[in-house]
Amino acid sequence: MQVLSNTIQTARKHYSCDACQVFLRSNYGRDDVSADDWLVIEGAQADRWKITPGSKYRKMVLKDGDDILTVRNRLDVEAVCHRHDLFDEC
Repeated sequence: MQVLSNTIQTARKHYSCDACQVFLRSNYGRDDVSADDWLVIEGAQADRWKITPGSKYRKMVLKDGDDILTVRNRLDVEAVCHRHDLFDEC
């Protein structure tokens, strides 16, 4: 995969959070992360796993063969995923 852009944006509407989906698929729970990380996860859950208007998020546009993919991550959940090596390397 080739990264075409990687920017920090301010949300103007609700978006699905891809980092939240990565965390959910990991099957990690309260006992697998620190108390601070769990607070981040509970906050994301309270937001229904969405990026909310006015919040900062990372937007990456990737090229995979002929396909163009847009990935949007809450910065707080993205940091938790990085700390626990949950992201697949491109």
